[in-house]
Amino acid sequence: MSELRHLIREILTEELGKMPAPSDGASGAPGITEEQVTIRSNADLATFVQRLMTAAQDGRLRADIGAGRHVFRLATGGVQPLQAHQPGAPNPTLPPTVHFERGLVSEREVAALPQGAGRIEVGKSVRFTPLARDELRRRGINVERSQS
Repeated sequence: MSELRHLIREILTEELGKMPAPSDGASGAPGITEEQVTIRSNADLATFVQRLMTAAQDGRLRADIGAGRHVFRLATGGVQPLQAHQPGAPNPTLPPTVHFERGLVSEREVAALPQGAGRIEVGKSVRFTPLARDELRRRGINVERSQS
């Protein structure tokens, strides 16, 4: 399984390397303007929506946005953006515990678990498919097996 993942990573790295670098206003790409957007509160979101409504009334700006010549970038404010492979902060509220008493648990059943579930309890005879184990690991869900 790890060989397959390694091969997929190599292929993705190779293919992504062939893609042109994303152009932004800082790179000096001709004709592309960049607008930094900070959204930390409902008021910031309302301000951005108002900005979009104003931009929609300007035909030239609306066309530039549609064609990708005017792009919006989320300002990080010195905070590193969350990477796709990194888990987010744990949810402080404890979600309800899910129980599996017996049988085989598939990836589909793991995917159907409530968002934010951090723990499942399983009976002694419960087994998991390899994809279900991968999904549990990816979502950071702990499995607690009962002794009876």
